[in-house]
Amino acid sequence: MNASMPTAVELAATGPDYVDSLERGLSVLRAFSEQEEALSVGEVASLAGITRTAARRFALTLEYLGYASQAAEGYRLAPGVLAIGDAYLRSNPLPDAAHPHLEELVRTVGETASLTVLHKRRVYYAARVAADRIVTANITVGTSVAAHSTATGRVLLGGLTPDDLEDYLSAMEPSPSFDPDYVRQRIEEARTNGWAVADQELTPGIRSVAVPLRDPRGRIVAALNIAAHATRVDAAVLKDDFVPLLQSAAQRTTAALWPASGTAPARSAPAPATAAHARARPSDVIQSVERGLRILTAFDEDHRAMNLAQISEQCQLPRSAARRFVLTLTSLGYLEQQGRSYAPTPLVLELGYSLLPRLSLADVAKPRLEALARKLGASVSIGVLDGMDVRYVARASAPSPLTVNIRPGTRVPAERTAMGQVLLSLLPPATIEDARHSAGRDVANGLSDLDVTLAAVREQGWSYVDQLLEAGIRAVAVPLRNRRGEVVAAMSASVHEATTPNRDMTDNFLPALRDTASEFITDLRDGLNI
Repeated sequence: MNASMPTAVELAATGPDYVDSLERGLSVLRAFSEQEEALSVGEVASLAGITRTAARRFALTLEYLGYASQAAEGYRLAPGVLAIGDAYLRSNPLPDAAHPHLEELVRTVGETASLTVLHKRRVYYAARVAADRIVTANITVGTSVAAHSTATGRVLLGGLTPDDLEDYLSAMEPSPSFDPDYVRQRIEEARTNGWAVADQELTPGIRSVAVPLRDPRGRIVAALNIAAHATRVDAAVLKDDFVPLLQSAAQRTTAALWPASGTAPARSAPAPATAAHARARPSDVIQSVERGLRILTAFDEDHRAMNLAQISEQCQLPRSAARRFVLTLTSLGYLEQQGRSYAPTPLVLELGYSLLPRLSLADVAKPRLEALARKLGASVSIGVLDGMDVRYVARASAPSPLTVNIRPGTRVPAERTAMGQVLLSLLPPATIEDARHSAGRDVANGLSDLDVTLAAVREQGWSYVDQLLEAGIRAVAVPLRNRRGEVVAAMSASVHEATTPNRDMTDNFLPALRDTASEFITDLRDGLNI
């Protein structure tokens, strides 16, 4: 450690480099994260332990930054706040490396699979693929739980040194549900067996099993687990069937992260999502909060860990200011020191990622769709495939004398829409044929060459339809991909043929759609409700 840099404990004790206003601002953000309902200024003040005047300034600052919004009932988190938690997920290669293997586990066993990491006394879910079940555990990316009560936690605690483990156990508050001797025994069993089981200990009715994921030096850096309802899976299945599958998935994840060649596979690196400042900077914005959150959101695939000089340059801050904010964030647990560099910890997921389960794709898409609709003077929509239909999930329209009577939830034949053709083109022909027969769909009226049409759409990566769904309506569509490159929806712009020449659809509308689709890459997160 740099001799001029005090430790977190030293910083808290001495004070000169500690940015109190940043700590208070983060406490306000945590207050919003822990409450589903809108909060008044008085409620924010009470929850954060600050004055009403201070609470108002912090809330206005978060609103200016795009992390909170204000309505008649008070302040609440805005979708832009997810960019803070994204910094941890973007800068940590584990979630993306594990995700395809979690998906394979879910396809194989039909149960939910997750990747978790340990921070302090809690386990954080960093990646999760949910099985298509009616009843499942209410856990999403960013959820944290007490480590000792979970299978993943016991596996991860098994990677601690004996002294660190005793520190963990001694720091736990005594309670009827916590027996240190029992926990110690379960952790030792996890070390010996190479896996751990928790049978309805955290959540009644849920059984889970976990295995460690180790780095090339043999250190446990994460855990993979499968969770299932006790009525579907007994303990013997967890041990005999699920453990080998998890161990294989862990080995393949490790191979992807640390291949023998020493070169990890290339990953897409979209620009970090940034909250748009919709209005002029208010005079009472608290600069320390703005700067501290700028540092947290600066980490990404290309900046997984940064030293002070890099943080100063990346965030356009004087080095002395960057030093104070980094020290404060480290002392609060949001950054961890790695040699001379710093990286985000899973704790940043608590700053707003609690909003994820309450958001839909329409919530996240709304600002971009409205901006694109105004720019093009068109109706802009997002849709998903539902059998042989497209179901509209979000829509925005520019003012127009003509109204298109399509709203979120509307279903139309997929083959007759630009969005539908984009989505159908990505399916195997046999799947399309099965869906057509299942829907009893007679593809006629000029669509007998659907296979040829979809092949062309697949080749060019977009679709244009002219008055196919409705007379007078033209539309062009592109796919929407998440940061792993998976297509999760399609986006289209549509106009009346009398207002827009045919050529404008591909010359002007298509590039604008593609630009907006690239911006959506960081918006399309796992866990969004379609």
